[in-house]
Amino acid sequence: MRKHFHQARRALGDLLHSQPAPSPSRTDSLAALLPLLDRAALLQPEAERVIQECAAPGKTADDLAQRGNAVVVGYWKLRRDLLPIEVGVADQPLKEKIRSLLLYHEWSVHEAVDCACSPQQTGKMRAARAQMHGLGAPGTRLRELRQDLSAEYAVLSGPGSDEQESGGATARGPRAP
Repeated sequence: MRKHFHQARRALGDLLHSQPAPSPSRTDSLAALLPLLDRAALLQPEAERVIQECAAPGKTADDLAQRGNAVVVGYWKLRRDLLPIEVGVADQPLKEKIRSLLLYHEWSVHEAVDCACSPQQTGKMRAARAQMHGLGAPGTRLRELRQDLSAEYAVLSGPGSDEQESGGATARGPRAP
């Protein structure tokens, strides 16, 4: 018992007196976020198709709910994968913006499928379906954010950059998802 107490005390002391991990650089943050944004952008065309099919009047395709749910799960997984990504303190608002955009995409597809695939189509539901127009401005914002961050990453990690010359982790390019 005494041995375990001393081991626990030593481990606690190591935790309390250890140096905090350095905050990731902007380049490292972008390298971690860009693959996730790439995956989000690849999911957008299917999300748009599902929402457009949900908006069409009349009976929905038999597999619409299944395809829509796959898109919803895809955006949920992206939000889940975003959580453990370490970014610098200055990049926390960027991470939150990405999380919000992913949540909007997930919610939009979920609501469209719920409305279109409900067994009881009320007048309100038919009116809501007629007003669906895809991901809209948030979809555009996600694509533009991805392009802007990709261009910034190219500048930060390109030839002549501090990261490239020091042979840092970012000199190798973005990490695989």
